[in-house]
This record gives sequence, structure tokens and C-alpha cells, in this order.
Amino acid sequence: MKPDFEEAVNKYGDLVYKTAYLYSGTVSDSEDIFQETFLKLAKHKREFKDEEHLKAWLIRVTVNFSKMLHRSAYSRYKAELDDNIPAENENYLEKRAVTEAVMKLPENYRLPVLLYYYYGYSCNEIAKILRITEPAVRTRLKRARNSLKKELEEVWQDE
Repeated sequence: MKPDFEEAVNKYGDLVYKTAYLYSGTVSDSEDIFQETFLKLAKHKREFKDEEHLKAWLIRVTVNFSKMLHRSAYSRYKAELDDNIPAENENYLEKRAVTEAVMKLPENYRLPVLLYYYYGYSCNEIAKILRITEPAVRTRLKRARNSLKKELEEVWQDE
């Protein structure tokens, strides 16, 4: 199956962008990763088995570009700017607290949380995408939940 580029961007753009944002933590880096990911798709020559294969490939490429950006000299020496994202609804502050707590997780916990809770992948599917064992995925999710629970209890007690 050779995907239609525009259709793939429309269908999986949010997935790629949110994955990149969870890894990078900034809007500008997420946009760069988004562009690089879809540029790679445009240049990709091989066929995909089905839609799930394409989706998993896009996630894998996004993670790889995110890691490459994180390891680059650019990432080590850039100045951080606050990405002020406007509120979308009344639950904004609560969602923002959860997003910030997820962003504080160690890097290897962030993506399993995103794939499991936001996109509904099973532990088995996450293991294949991340190229780790299924028990490792379950362990990372459990540790992430414990860390998030502790972090969010502290945030909500302060309010």
C-alpha cells in the first residue's frame, strides 16, 4: 500500500505532532520533527502492509527524529522560550497540569504513556513500536503512573 501523502498528513498529523511534543516539550521543535517525519514519508519508497503499519512507522520515525534532535548540539545550546499556548476550554488548567506532569517523566516513560492512554495501543503493540519487551512496557507504565500520581497529588494539594 502506497499512502496518499496529503491523506496521511491529515489522518496522522496530530499523532505525529503530539508525539513530537511529548518528546521535545516545545512547539518549535515539535514542528521541526513533524516536518522531518513527513518529509521522510514523502521520500519513502517501500510499500506499507496496511494502515497500522503506516501508523507505527510514523510513530517510530517521529521518536527517532525526536531523539536525534535531543542529542544534537543545537538542543544542548539553545535558549528556552515559553511556548504560551492559549486556553481552549475551561478544563485547560487541569489538562495543562497533566501535560506538564507527563513532560516531567523520564524520557523512556513519556512515549508509552502517550501511546497507551492517548492513542489506545496495547502493551504488545507498544512493545513492537518501541522495540522493547512487553513486560518492559508494563513496567514503564506502572512507574509512570506512580510518578504521575505523586506529582499530581502535590500539584492539586497546593491549589
